[in-house]
Amino acid sequence: MSTLRGHHAVSLIGAGLLAAAAVHHVTEIGAIGTSAGPLLAFALDGGIAVTVLVASRRIARRDLSPAEEWRVARWTATGTVLAVAAFAATLAVRAFEGRPLVEPAFPMLVAAGVGGLGGAVAGYYAVRQAAEARRARDAVRAVSFVNHLLRHDLRNDLSTIRGYADLLDGDGEGADHAATVASKAAEGLDRIEATSAVADAILGDADSSRVDLAETTRGVLASVADDESVTVEADLPEAAPVAANDGVRSIVHNLVENAIEHAGPAVTVRVSVRVDGDAGEVALVVEDDGSGLPPEIRDGSFFADEPSAAEPNGGVSGLRLAATLAGAYGGSLTPGESPLGGARFAVRLPHAPADSTGSDT
Repeated sequence: MSTLRGHHAVSLIGAGLLAAAAVHHVTEIGAIGTSAGPLLAFALDGGIAVTVLVASRRIARRDLSPAEEWRVARWTATGTVLAVAAFAATLAVRAFEGRPLVEPAFPMLVAAGVGGLGGAVAGYYAVRQAAEARRARDAVRAVSFVNHLLRHDLRNDLSTIRGYADLLDGDGEGADHAATVASKAAEGLDRIEATSAVADAILGDADSSRVDLAETTRGVLASVADDESVTVEADLPEAAPVAANDGVRSIVHNLVENAIEHAGPAVTVRVSVRVDGDAGEVALVVEDDGSGLPPEIRDGSFFADEPSAAEPNGGVSGLRLAATLAGAYGGSLTPGESPLGGARFAVRLPHAPADSTGSDT
């Protein structure tokens, strides 16, 4: 036995409106002795009722849950009732004024049909918006779960690996391998901390803290120092504290990685950090001598558009992550042309002097 669902209720409303219109106009034909006018009127109010029936079929095919269908049905019924009530109120006003009420049934049927159809459409979009909001909340919870997994489970495993590597390091045999394992475990732990900080920043859960952008940049550049195909020119102050969290490392890493991957062989990367206390900001500038900016970045459309599933890993996606993080920290990322002949990316982040609030990380 099939269960009554919301689209059935919408169908009943549409069928009721259609039946009421048919009865009214058949009676009207008998009263006036002609069919042209009543049929034309039936084409209007009956057509709206048929549209409500069609809407009910569309709702049935949208794979909505029973609760969602009943919500659409309630919107449909409410729209019908409110439209009829509004029209009835106008009739009441006219009657109070002593003005004649000429054939009110037809416009009332039209009003009821329009109200029902509008309610069905509004109800459907309200349900869809609620479903999208629910999926967004689920996505946030999923990201939070992955963030917790990275922070807790995988970090514990890497800490154990590094501990055993330290024990092996003193044995003499296999010391080089142990050192490599320890180094990679430490690198993995750093990456986990950065990933966790990125998730916190994007989700708005990041605690305010002071991060030394100059020291972070030195750490990122040290990781590419052994690459003979890369020439790094660094101009860094002793310290450049910014109001952010450890996710700022991903900004530096992605910009430097982007320059190395897309500037071609034997690339020169120039990295500078400037503290502007008067403006209350710290600027990180990464330049290269490659082929320059892609068209979608040069014209600004890339940062304005939503991420695409077709984006390659790294490179352009890394730039989007860097721009997103900069915005999350209250800063900005600006692309431009480098005097070296390639691309130039300038990131501006809020300055966090020693007397500002927040903890040092």
